[in-house]
Amino acid sequence: MTTEQVQDRGVLARSRWAVPVFSTLLLYGVAYYACWAAFGIKIVESRALYDLGVNLALALLVFSVSRRIWPFVLLQALYFAVFYVASALKVAVLGRPIMPEDVHNLSALIEILGTVGWVAVALPLALLACMLVFNLRFRAGPARAGWALLIAVPLGAAGTPVALSTSLDAFFGNTPWDQRENFIWRGGAVHLAQESLRALAVRRPAPTEQEVLAAIRRRAEAAGGVVEPLIPLGHRRNLHLILEESFWDPTVLGAAGYSADPIDPRFRDLWRQSNHTQGLSPAFGGQTANAEFEVLCGFPVNQIAVKFEFSLLRDVPCLPRILSELGYRTVASHPNVAGFWNRYAAYGRLGFETFWAEDALDMSDRNGPFLADRSLHRQVREKLQATDDGRPVLDYIVTIDGHWMYDAGDQRPPALTSTSRIKEVGDYGNMLHYKTRQMMDAIEAIRRDDPDSLIVVFGDHLPMLGRKFAGYAESGLLPDNLGAFTGEQYDLAAATPLLVIDGRNGPLDLGRIPMYRLPGIILRLLGEDERRTIFDLAQVPSATIPRPLPDVMMTYHGNAPQELCREKTVSEACTAAAAWLSDVLLLEQDLFAGAQHALKFLDRAPSVREDLHARFQAP
Repeated sequence: MTTEQVQDRGVLARSRWAVPVFSTLLLYGVAYYACWAAFGIKIVESRALYDLGVNLALALLVFSVSRRIWPFVLLQALYFAVFYVASALKVAVLGRPIMPEDVHNLSALIEILGTVGWVAVALPLALLACMLVFNLRFRAGPARAGWALLIAVPLGAAGTPVALSTSLDAFFGNTPWDQRENFIWRGGAVHLAQESLRALAVRRPAPTEQEVLAAIRRRAEAAGGVVEPLIPLGHRRNLHLILEESFWDPTVLGAAGYSADPIDPRFRDLWRQSNHTQGLSPAFGGQTANAEFEVLCGFPVNQIAVKFEFSLLRDVPCLPRILSELGYRTVASHPNVAGFWNRYAAYGRLGFETFWAEDALDMSDRNGPFLADRSLHRQVREKLQATDDGRPVLDYIVTIDGHWMYDAGDQRPPALTSTSRIKEVGDYGNMLHYKTRQMMDAIEAIRRDDPDSLIVVFGDHLPMLGRKFAGYAESGLLPDNLGAFTGEQYDLAAATPLLVIDGRNGPLDLGRIPMYRLPGIILRLLGEDERRTIFDLAQVPSATIPRPLPDVMMTYHGNAPQELCREKTVSEACTAAAAWLSDVLLLEQDLFAGAQHALKFLDRAPSVREDLHARFQAP
């Protein structure tokens, strides 16, 4: 090879390194503009320089271990599409960008979106992985240096996550209740790195027996320190526990202009008899399984990540297991694939002996992609009768009809109109017209055939009504971004209809209660057992009822909202609620993923301190 050829190759090799610089500048600019123009998400200019620098450093490292240029550029394009444009889309729909915990929800998201999920989510991520893996090189000098840094930097960061997380928070800021604002003031790469470090920094080792006992004692003292005898309110009978997907009362939407009430008047009448009892959900617009976790296990959820997916590692005496030990047949029914939200494994952990999922049901009667409620309720009723073995039953049904995007079609010809400019508002009202009538047909059938049973019906979360909460913002109920929510708006966003029918006594007035309090109430109403359960471990402070939510907490006094607690809020109620949450999350970790020390101390845990007889009398 001549000297000139050697020099030419050197020039080409050096010019090759202009590629990651140019591609990063170009693609970052395109992503920046796309987020701004399409979704109104504009990264602060002064912070964009830092974010661009992180992306450039990452690009140079990945380029150093890449064989060819075109797969590297495609990899970069997919990266910016996912972590910038898709993150901005998620902000527009759900109020939060892509977060580290979303990895636990990824399979569920793909399933929810169906074909769109496979094309828009699974395929880009698969291409992202393939472009990276199949374009790697290992032997060249730059590659060895690149690999050294690519391995050393994450390992070093993982080794000191608390210090790094604290430093990044001090420099870039952190508003935990407003991840949209965090994304804007950090940029996609810095935001994801900062929140990944935080996830590592807040990890806790499994609680020790001494820590568990100390938490139980603190909760007893905060509740007043008095151990009262548990007096069952009811008697042995069947329990029908029904979660109604996206069930809410949309008539509070002043701009909806519905031509008729979407909700069946039969439900209106029963709900009125309960004094419009409401459950306070941990979820908004999604994460149904977190509402399930609270209603079945009696412990709160304070994050977006779904409990069934990542922190349910032990068999736990939740409501299904307790009733199974008391001689009940425990059956769960949900017309979706059994593994969605990890339900197949989770239901077994919680104590269900039977799970009828999509493969056990006739799925022919559909509204859009979802089994119609009328068919689900009929099939479950027939299957319970066919398999009756004389035991009382926990009949737990999770509906899916009514899930976003509120499909219409031949099964749902228009039953009402809406003057709202937001399409989802009209579609939701029309869907609810049919859904609530099928729901009431099922409730009436249960009351006719099983008049003494305990029936509990609740909505899992409020519906999604357009980007940036458009359906709610149009009526002045919610702002267009999560970080601007007031306490009153968080309260509205958590409250769904709750109906508890105490057999022949009719609907009960339970006021407004966080969903994690329901299983303890249900167990008392069944009148089965006087022993203490894990529900008693999460008893609330004597003067404050907390409703944890992702990154914030509402407190209640009786039925009335008391205070919105953010990270640095200092007040008596917020201090008590924060101490309660810290202890309860420690106990939750012990029970659901740890050594379950708490089970040894249940006999010493005081019950919820309130006069249940007086509180839950039928009207």
